[in-house]
Amino acid sequence: MPGEVLVKFKDMLYKEAEETKKQALSTIKLSIEVYKDGEKELALVVLKESMRIAKSYLELMDKLDADKDTAISIITAIEEIEELMNQNEKVSYIYDIYNELQ
Repeated sequence: MPGEVLVKFKDMLYKEAEETKKQALSTIKLSIEVYKDGEKELALVVLKESMRIAKSYLELMDKLDADKDTAISIITAIEEIEELMNQNEKVSYIYDIYNELQ
């Protein structure tokens, strides 16, 4: 019985981790769209939220003792995108980094 509860709890955490990952990716995309519209400062704010979400994803994967490579890749991509936005880089190049995460 306790084993079943643990399995159900882990399944629940995996589902939460997957949703958190999707949310991180969607907020990255949103930040790029905002940046594309010329709102660099707002895009950077949205990107900071993406980082918070990505770190939550990493934390969940750590709790599950699961592969953290994807979470680390997302965090690294966010850092790269932030740097490129700060340098006023072209949107197409920023999208390339985002698309590598897909």
